[in-house]
Amino acid sequence: MKQKVAVIGGGIAGLTFARCLSTNQYEVHIFEQKQEFGEVGAAISVFPNALSVMDEIGLLDPILKTSGKFENVYLKTKKGNILSKSSPKSDYPVVCIHRADLHRILLTGINAQLHKGKSVKQLANLDNGQVEVTFENGECSNFDAVIGADGIHSVVRKHIIKDGDPIFRGYNVWRGVVETNFDIGYASETYGEGQRVGIVPIKDGVYGWWATCNEAFLQDDVPEGTKSKLKRLFGDWHQPIPELIENTEKILKNSLSDRVPHKGWTKGNITLIGDAAHPTTPNLGQGGCMAIEGAYHLAQCVNKYGLSAKAYALYEKHQFPRSKEIVNESLTLGKIGQISNPILIALRNLLFKITPSSVAMKMIAKYFSYRVTELKI
Repeated sequence: MKQKVAVIGGGIAGLTFARCLSTNQYEVHIFEQKQEFGEVGAAISVFPNALSVMDEIGLLDPILKTSGKFENVYLKTKKGNILSKSSPKSDYPVVCIHRADLHRILLTGINAQLHKGKSVKQLANLDNGQVEVTFENGECSNFDAVIGADGIHSVVRKHIIKDGDPIFRGYNVWRGVVETNFDIGYASETYGEGQRVGIVPIKDGVYGWWATCNEAFLQDDVPEGTKSKLKRLFGDWHQPIPELIENTEKILKNSLSDRVPHKGWTKGNITLIGDAAHPTTPNLGQGGCMAIEGAYHLAQCVNKYGLSAKAYALYEKHQFPRSKEIVNESLTLGKIGQISNPILIALRNLLFKITPSSVAMKMIAKYFSYRVTELKI
């Protein structure tokens, strides 16, 4: 008989894991707390390190057909002055895609049983090695393993690590996706005083953008309203920033939070992947990429060694140091980007100007060139 595996969370990490796990050996059940499987309107980076996984599992072509490639990245001041230009190079392209499109691609044809509107209340490790899962509606089921892919506020993580709430890093982010009548063909990040705006091409003149501001945790945008507030904050910034904000119909807002990297992702036959294991701020664009890498690697370890302590330990041995480095470096980049002191801003901008693009490329290359598909397990 096939062993039953419960994946808690129907996002990118959970779906990737399910697609990579051997369906000859395992019966996969994916539990999503929302009433529908899907993602909301924002862009996500799928960099070469993650595209190598998509290539391995046969999803590279549909992703490339639905995403936007860019060969150049500009750093700018809010008046549009160019601080630096870099041109990432890799054996796979550098792309961005709408989260909903990536989710749809991962979900299409997946060999798993999907359960909507199912929130986990508690977990229990049983003496026989199985895991008892109790849901908020009172239902209870046993599984041979549970994979926690339920994000930064993971219920599964609370059962394993118990490290409290995520850490708010002092700034919030607004995100949107908008159709335009132009196609600049590059990505950019613009720096102000405790504020930033990023722009990424998705496909055929569709752009994703995000904007940050130093303020209280999830500070309300009333009474002026979100769009009016953003126009006040960024209305005098270089084009196309004001235009993108003005023409966006749905704008999302989130806090920028993460967790201190913590070992010990496994308890019995319960383990963590994606943001449940290593949530990060988005300053390196590697959050989704790490989720894809980790989900693939855990699945390969389980495919080879079964639902065993060896499989879980090998997965964490490779994934933890890489994720720790990304979480910490992303946190540092966020602090640099959110500087509000005028003197420090001038020093930061000067540093960007005088740093050779080759130095920036080396930092990017160490992440882009990583190939989890080539790890020896």
